[in-house]
Amino acid sequence: MICLMRRLALFLALICGPALAQPQPRITLDITLPPPPAHQLSGFGPPGRLAVGSDGTFHVAMSSFQPSPDGILPARSARIELLAYTRDGAQKFRTMLPVQAGIGPSGFNASSLGVAALPSGEAAVFLSSSNELMGLPQRERSVTSFYRVGATGKVLRAAPVPPATPNAGAAAYYQTKFYLATADNGLLVGGGFGPNPFNWWIGRFDADGRRTWQVGLGPGYPEDVYGLAQRPDGSISAVVQEIQAAFGLSQWYVVRLAADGTPLGRAPFGTLGTSFSLLPGYWLSAISLYETAGSPELVRLDESGKMLGRVPWSYGQTYSMIADGDDVAAIVCDTTSGSPCYVVRAGVDGRVKWRTPPLNANDIVRTPDGQIAALVWSDDGLTARLVRYADP
Repeated sequence: MICLMRRLALFLALICGPALAQPQPRITLDITLPPPPAHQLSGFGPPGRLAVGSDGTFHVAMSSFQPSPDGILPARSARIELLAYTRDGAQKFRTMLPVQAGIGPSGFNASSLGVAALPSGEAAVFLSSSNELMGLPQRERSVTSFYRVGATGKVLRAAPVPPATPNAGAAAYYQTKFYLATADNGLLVGGGFGPNPFNWWIGRFDADGRRTWQVGLGPGYPEDVYGLAQRPDGSISAVVQEIQAAFGLSQWYVVRLAADGTPLGRAPFGTLGTSFSLLPGYWLSAISLYETAGSPELVRLDESGKMLGRVPWSYGQTYSMIADGDDVAAIVCDTTSGSPCYVVRAGVDGRVKWRTPPLNANDIVRTPDGQIAALVWSDDGLTARLVRYADP
């Protein structure tokens, strides 16, 4: 009998070992984010974005629309709202932004939507719409706006954002994904601009939405910004990919900028990546399955492009990765085709510290007290939740 129990214990240890190596986190906050009455969350472009302030206040920018009766004509109405919640989950405000872009069958055709929590307690929202699917006149195809919202939910500023180049075609628009608050309550934005292919582009806006500088519009066909971060001294580091127009060759660079946008240097590197995060002393790149003939990896790079090390990574696709102290948190999937996907907290050695059950998420942030919050969507994309995770 004792021998049988020992064998059973060994068997359980073998089958439970992988699960124990990836425990589930504790859920410390779970808030339903309902759309307005008669509206549903928009399925075109980013349905929502998340930011957290220094006091733990969450800001959620959400896009929704009221469908037309036939689902083909423009929607009856469309909204982009900013919701704010305290760290304990109490709603502070829910404000509709005065968006002037045209409305299509699925609401605003938002190509880019981002939010940042400013040091003042206010929030900044960046919105770019590409209205090419609407059949509107050329001059109306792109609308980009900056919004500043006060700590009580009042819209303090709504300013148009001019094109990145004076001679931009009517179909050109911003395709951005990084939105970082600066110490003086400005907004740093990174991504692309153009009709497709996009030039990589980084711009900085002051508190009134005026663009104070921009970089990145080169003569070739640059591809995108894959990483953007600020240091404590205000300087900026970015990871960009460029494609040389003459040869169609792709090259990756670490680009360094002063706080005023002055170029400080750029260094090429040879590895790839779908997500990059700046940690103390180096960039960390997550290489997904479709980028390598081998297995997924985490690769460390210094700002001169030198590879510092690489370790195996458990997931076929990494959609988003953020710094988590000396570690990282990420939205990952087992395969490059998606589901099942998870939010994970992991070390730079590739070891996963915890993993959520399967979910759909598009944005994660690290809270001031070291937890990880995520926007989590239902399978049909019609409902969303704000969920905060802590270590087991």
